[in-house]
Amino acid sequence: MSSSFFLKGKSRQVQKRKGEKIKKKPVKKSTLPNLENGHESSDSDLDLKKFSDAEESESDHETVEEKKLRLAKKYLEEIEKEEAKRAEEKEIDDAVQKRLQRDYLEQRGKLKLELADKYQAPTDSDVKVIRAKEHRLTLTCVCISNDSSLVFTGSKCSTIVKWSIKEKRKVGTLTYKTHSNFLKGGITSLAISTDSKYLASSDESSNIQIWDPITFKHIHTFKGHKDSIIGLVFRKNTHDMYSASKDRSVKIWSLDEMSYVETLFGHQTPISSIDALTRERAITSGGRDSTIRIWKIVEESQLIFNGPVGSLDEVKLLDEEHFVSGSDNGSICLWSVLKKKPLYIVPEAHGTENDVPRWITSLATLLNSDIFASGSWDNQIRLWKIYDSYKKVQPLFSIEINGCVNCMQFTCDGNQLYVAVGQEHKAGRWFKLSSVKNGLAIVNFKIK
Repeated sequence: MSSSFFLKGKSRQVQKRKGEKIKKKPVKKSTLPNLENGHESSDSDLDLKKFSDAEESESDHETVEEKKLRLAKKYLEEIEKEEAKRAEEKEIDDAVQKRLQRDYLEQRGKLKLELADKYQAPTDSDVKVIRAKEHRLTLTCVCISNDSSLVFTGSKCSTIVKWSIKEKRKVGTLTYKTHSNFLKGGITSLAISTDSKYLASSDESSNIQIWDPITFKHIHTFKGHKDSIIGLVFRKNTHDMYSASKDRSVKIWSLDEMSYVETLFGHQTPISSIDALTRERAITSGGRDSTIRIWKIVEESQLIFNGPVGSLDEVKLLDEEHFVSGSDNGSICLWSVLKKKPLYIVPEAHGTENDVPRWITSLATLLNSDIFASGSWDNQIRLWKIYDSYKKVQPLFSIEINGCVNCMQFTCDGNQLYVAVGQEHKAGRWFKLSSVKNGLAIVNFKIK
């Protein structure tokens, strides 16, 4: 029995009944951008069109001469902007070139700035003395941060005080009572790294303490010297530190690794002072052995300079090739690294007392310049000018400071001089100026 229902392979046709509508699927709207004349139209185009229409309507109301004038002004403004930009770029290039040249000359020791003639003698109002109750005894040392924002002073009563240069006041202290584990006896030297990351201090013990200069948090203790340390100095733009001790040795330390590096021997008597600049060199004075030694660390050699009779107590670098020294016979000597004898000697620079010359207790140099300062206990700080190609020295003027000048340092710009003043000499108690008060003297210079 055959029926169409069971037939295979034939598709059924759906027939539309009367009154029914076939539903169609809605067509999705295209998400493609609306292109008009080959480009995408947007709100910004409409804004530009409105702006151009407004400009056209504005130009319709101006004459040909006015339009030419407006376009000419617009053109001139564009030229001025371009020329100003070129001039600014040229100024930047010139500044970079001068800075590179200055850094190169400074590193080679050839940079010489003639500043002495620009200095004027300060008046009494330009000299100010600030004190801290923590400094009960004589101030022995002072150091200034490279950005001239902070000053640190140390005293014989085992106290370190931090001062703000801007505010001219005390902003922090380290005392024997609060840090008895680290401070042993009077502070003999302070030094701060160029980037102000580390502050180093030494005292009557044989240890070196490393601090955070901002928070005064103790970081590390270096041990190795066999006697008290009299001088600390950082090599510029590095974390390499040199220390000089009464054990007649110079030690090199790396604060990046917080480790000992090397020991240098040569002096026959306890070292009295130390200094360093950019090169891997240190300069020291040997006290009673009457010698100054420049330690060439990389070459593993040393230069020896024989000074005048007496104890060479102070030495300071003027640049990489010249330095000055002070002795207990009252003489100041100007030296060159190329000659074994002084280029010039100033005898009895601070006068005499009971027919005995006053010692040179402190020296300060303004780096790469022709000016330096010296101090003793004659209540005068004397400023000196170097001239005639480092062949002669002449006095500039004196500044009245009451007390024994134990340490001095110029700020980097040379506008100020900070002086650690006390009743006694920093290294002993051979005399005492009872009428003097211990403090930090600030000298503000007038520069033409």
